[in-house]
Amino acid sequence: MPEKTTILYVITSTNVGGTERALFELIKRLDRGRFNIHVCSLKKEGGFADRIKHAADGFYSLNLSESGGVTALFSFPVALFSLMRLIRQIKPDIIHSFLFRANILARLAGNAAKVKNIISSVRVIEEGHPLKHLADRLTASQVKLYTAVSEAARDFTLKTLKLPPDKIITIQNGIDMDLVQSITPGEFKADGYKINICLVCRLDRQKGHAILLRALKLLVSEHQNLQIYFFGQGPEKKVLKEMVQKERLNAYVLFMAPVENIYPCILQMDMIVIPSLWEGLPNILLEAMALERPVIAAKIGGIMEVVDNEKEALLFDPGNEKQLAEAIRRLIHDPPLAKQIAAQAKARVARDFTMNSCVQKTEALYDALLKQ
Repeated sequence: MPEKTTILYVITSTNVGGTERALFELIKRLDRGRFNIHVCSLKKEGGFADRIKHAADGFYSLNLSESGGVTALFSFPVALFSLMRLIRQIKPDIIHSFLFRANILARLAGNAAKVKNIISSVRVIEEGHPLKHLADRLTASQVKLYTAVSEAARDFTLKTLKLPPDKIITIQNGIDMDLVQSITPGEFKADGYKINICLVCRLDRQKGHAILLRALKLLVSEHQNLQIYFFGQGPEKKVLKEMVQKERLNAYVLFMAPVENIYPCILQMDMIVIPSLWEGLPNILLEAMALERPVIAAKIGGIMEVVDNEKEALLFDPGNEKQLAEAIRRLIHDPPLAKQIAAQAKARVARDFTMNSCVQKTEALYDALLKQ
């Protein structure tokens, strides 16, 4: 019987987020007759840690602080040494990393431990981060292959890092449609008398919460029954709360903690808004489509690879709160349109973005690397 391939996944955190959820969905479906799965989180255990632990053969945490900036810089040498020691202990055939800090640490520690097959995943288009781009370029030679979550993320990475085209491939996210069909209402209860709208993501400037708040300001004079839910945590929470207070939107906006299983919450929404300024391919887009909830999203990155305007979603120019407000207004006043785009979106996901396809492409990638 052939030996199993040992894979070490390195991820920045195990907080409740799209990348963490995508990693969990992947590792629980990989062929365990062929792969031994180990996962290392750089940061302290987060809301998704227990799920990942149960899905993996081994789980490790380096317990780094949640803080970035100078704190992250000072913790870098200790984290690098700890990860090198873990890699030498596990002896992985492949290291596959997710998110910027994990990508950099994994390639440095992996090369020091003489691991030949190191994969870095590009999950976010990191616009406006020249120092991150510099660090990535300086260490790109230590990566065997990059994977991108969308063609937009691939093109951005090729241009920014000046990589040869064959060094980065696209493997898009997938959705388990069987799991989606089995979702039942949870403890969360939205007000059925209101128009419920949610944004599910980290509270970060990139995600465009402020754009939705500006659009809300344009709508409240004609629609007093709007209810906006922000599911997530992040560095912009204080700024956003101050903006809500200043614009007198307190009655319309609720800040909710991250939810481990967001599906029951999505099911109770009248529409999902994705006003991000830049993205790779947000998981919430595919999840909302699979759950047949109408989506309004910015015309950016991987979003435009998944949906066509007026067909599977309503799209608006990034940062344009007037267009966003008009799209919300259209869905409120035209329920047949909302129902139509939601149904077409669900059909698109079921056809082109299955979890099985994502897993098969990932396993094929591992096989190809090992044959080389």
